[in-house]
Amino acid sequence: MNIIITGGAGFVGRNLVRILTLNNYDITVLDKSVKNLGCLTQYNIKTLCEDLADKGDWSREFEGKDVVINLEAQISSPEYDPFYRNNIIATKNVIEAARKAGVNKFIHFSSAAVLSIRKDDYAKTKSEGEELVKNSGMEYCILQPSIMYGPTDDKNIGFLINFAKKIPMFPIPGHGKWPRQPIYIDDMCYLIVSIMNNFPHNKVYSINGKDIIYYKDMIKIVLKEIGGFKFRLFLPISLFKFLMMSYQKLTGNVQFTPDQVDSLTSEEIFPNYPWWDEFNIKITSFEEGVRRMME
Repeated sequence: MNIIITGGAGFVGRNLVRILTLNNYDITVLDKSVKNLGCLTQYNIKTLCEDLADKGDWSREFEGKDVVINLEAQISSPEYDPFYRNNIIATKNVIEAARKAGVNKFIHFSSAAVLSIRKDDYAKTKSEGEELVKNSGMEYCILQPSIMYGPTDDKNIGFLINFAKKIPMFPIPGHGKWPRQPIYIDDMCYLIVSIMNNFPHNKVYSINGKDIIYYKDMIKIVLKEIGGFKFRLFLPISLFKFLMMSYQKLTGNVQFTPDQVDSLTSEEIFPNYPWWDEFNIKITSFEEGVRRMME
């Protein structure tokens, strides 16, 4: 099977390539990050450094491909333009290239954010991206995953682990009983393999973890795996936001926004559709997933 992965050098793409190269797939990855593409040099695949929001000769790479896996996304930014370019314009360009090349199958990564109370630029542009795929005329499968974690994760759980390693105290907003549905990245990758082998016709799947776990318990598991003297500090949500933004401003590493905190503390539970049964995926527990990350 001949596969092209757009935005394929990020967290999901790096792990997907790792899983796919265990099998006999011909893989091409397009991504605009030279640094991230460098993580794929260990694999025998074709990579090109391209900004997909700009049309160019990269569209020729779609010729002869069987499946497009579109991972191109802007997750966070203080400005709207990066979301618009990467979640809308790049998606339009990828769809155009795929249609012109006659690619038959299109797997599009959206986000659970489109189902959330969260209505920031990320959620809005991902929702618009979904509509572009639905109206493309191609056979598609759209995935709306909630929080994913695993090897090479420097956001989400990876960010929590790195933060917890630095200081003994881990701040938690409010009472911490905020439901989360984390998905281990390998489970997601094997889902994609299953979809490619038995492609569902124009389906949209809400992909969430099998088990619902409170945020405070997620942190408890992370601290246990790190070991040593670590404890959780429960803070008023407003104070948590202030300290989080102050810390990110000081470090220059903006990973989370106030909108994301509002989403975290909204007590939302996404549809718990048993996709693991339909696609025959053995689910990794959160404890085991964190343990593998630590290894």
